[in-house]
Amino acid sequence: MLLYFRKIRCQPSRLLMVFAMLLLLMVFSQDLYAQEEDLFGDSEGDSLLFGDEFDLGGDDFSFETEEEAAPDTEAGEGDDFFGDFGEDETADDTEAEVDSAEVDEWGLDTDTDYESLITRTADGDILEEVPDHPLELGKYVEGTFLEDTGFTLSLYSPQVVPDQLDTWYSYLDFSLTSELPWHFTFEPVELSFSVDISSFKFVNSFPVGGEFKGVSIMPLARAEIYGAELEMGLGMYVPTFGAMAGIGYSYQFHSLFFSAGYRWNWAYNIDPIGSIWWLEPRITTGIKFW
Repeated sequence: MLLYFRKIRCQPSRLLMVFAMLLLLMVFSQDLYAQEEDLFGDSEGDSLLFGDEFDLGGDDFSFETEEEAAPDTEAGEGDDFFGDFGEDETADDTEAEVDSAEVDEWGLDTDTDYESLITRTADGDILEEVPDHPLELGKYVEGTFLEDTGFTLSLYSPQVVPDQLDTWYSYLDFSLTSELPWHFTFEPVELSFSVDISSFKFVNSFPVGGEFKGVSIMPLARAEIYGAELEMGLGMYVPTFGAMAGIGYSYQFHSLFFSAGYRWNWAYNIDPIGSIWWLEPRITTGIKFW
């Protein structure tokens, strides 16, 4: 009986202990649940990571709450994240000027020179405006018949001749060349055309006297590459016809140029020799209006 009574007395004490443990768990479980609501702040909505102004909703990229942003919205100023995009009176005036001016498909004024808009080279260097040199003479003849033309003056004398001319004396001659306004550039070759008028004179000393002299009128085509010149022509050695070919090298200083080289001449029939050729060195100076 005594043992049974002890077992009965122990049961209420165990129940009390279980009840007490359950009560403690309930008390602590409330604190744990409150922490689970916000791991970065208290239960009132404060966040240690983003603060109480954190808002990812909508298209608003600002970090202000709706209550703080309300005064600006009611003011109707139209400010956004990047600033005021309101209409400006000066912008309206500029648009009006652009509309009144003629523009091309890129929106550039057609009255503006495109080259003047280029301010940098391909390497990024700033282009500096170079004033015109006084010897850039092309600008003085713009709009006249001399535009894109030029003139040259040459001095020469036959140096190499065939056997038929061994006993013939030659003299110092000259030629005048007029450049035609047709120039074509095929980088790095420049092609031009001209008309050459040259004099020639030979006097025989043995075995009999005699002379042949006159002028040649020759249309020429000239190709130039890096200063080297090659020219060819076909025309008249009055009163017969003939051909001309030359090679030389020129140096240009603005509109002025100097050249030296050789020119080969061939005449079909010059009395009393007949068909003949000769080679002459030439020194030339000239002016270009292009």
